[in-house]
Amino acid sequence: MKLSLFKKSVMVGQINMTRILMLTAAVLLSAQLAGAQLISNPNSPVPAALGVGGAYSAAAVGAEAPYWNPSGLAYGKGTGGRFSYHRPYGATFLTHLSASGYSSLPGRAGAIALGIQTLGTRSGGVTMASENELFIAHGFLLQEDIHTSLAFGYTLKMIGYDLGMSVEGESGAIDLGNAITAGLDVGATAQVWDRFRLAGSFKNINHPQLGSDRPRDLPRILSAGVSYFPYYGVRTTFDIERELNAATIFKGGVDAAIVKPLHLRFGVMTNPNIFTTGFGLYWREIVIDYAFIYHPVLSPSHMIGIGFDVEQPLTEIWHRK
Repeated sequence: MKLSLFKKSVMVGQINMTRILMLTAAVLLSAQLAGAQLISNPNSPVPAALGVGGAYSAAAVGAEAPYWNPSGLAYGKGTGGRFSYHRPYGATFLTHLSASGYSSLPGRAGAIALGIQTLGTRSGGVTMASENELFIAHGFLLQEDIHTSLAFGYTLKMIGYDLGMSVEGESGAIDLGNAITAGLDVGATAQVWDRFRLAGSFKNINHPQLGSDRPRDLPRILSAGVSYFPYYGVRTTFDIERELNAATIFKGGVDAAIVKPLHLRFGVMTNPNIFTTGFGLYWREIVIDYAFIYHPVLSPSHMIGIGFDVEQPLTEIWHRK
């Protein structure tokens, strides 16, 4: 009987140790994930953005804008959606999914977007921890003339963190707890002329925290960027990003339309030094994006996304029916 109890305790201890190691690995890995972790870094794995090194503050429009700079919604025309899948740096226990959609509003009301993203730590079909975010975003033009314009946008987010249940023990599984909070992102974009845009954003400007006994600050990140078209079909982007109380990150990239349906992308970022590449395929209303991220220490990442863009706003599509 004692031997049986001893074996059982050893097995439970091994399971708990496996869980601890998996969660520890997830935490350590999240510190290195540029644009992956929702709580440690609120950027989304948008392949079109990470293909150019994450330099996307002044380039994001439509359904991709809320993740990077919500004011970019003002420059989206019609209706669109994006879905992306990402397994950060080949970690089999991490899965990051995101989906968003937007539509232009009547008149000068701009555009609105809804979206969700989730990052789960899973093993053996069991979710050990998960981070989830729901958002609604709005972007609109403050001023516009023939050559210039100024846009503003904001994103309201509900962010949740769930540690799931413990392993089954003699007293059963234990709820390890969860927390939820609200975040606010703001951004602005200035179209200086047809080829040149300046943009800036502030993520989690309201200083959100998770937890009650020992609240944890969510990252507050300032970004500034520029987008420039030196030639037709070629866009260069550059961003400076600074998380409060952390190092400054420099990002840069190029998006080039090689032939009509194909865009090739290249990018770099610092802290750590990461190199990225990718492509976009545009066929009628369908968009397929891919990004490859090379990390100096961790395994490479592959991201894929699919989406659509139509010229008509959702209200017009609905009325046609």
